[in-house]
Amino acid sequence: MTTTIKVPDELRNRLAQRAQERHVSQADVIAEALEALERREFWAAVDAGYERLRQDPEAWSDYVNERDEWVSARLVDAQE
Repeated sequence: MTTTIKVPDELRNRLAQRAQERHVSQADVIAEALEALERREFWAAVDAGYERLRQDPEAWSDYVNERDEWVSARLVDAQE
């Protein structure tokens, strides 16, 4: 199924040029751009979560201690 969307001429031209350069469809370019945006927003949310965690010294300390325990346990497992 396809649909038509209205975009400014400049955007349409940029999209067409990018698709032609990469030998893919314009839909592929849009899909990849959307995936990149979603990835960027996901990691920005992760970063924001860690920043909120850092603002609570007790919670941050708990997190760091638990993380270090996991890393140490994996290192021991890898040596066995």
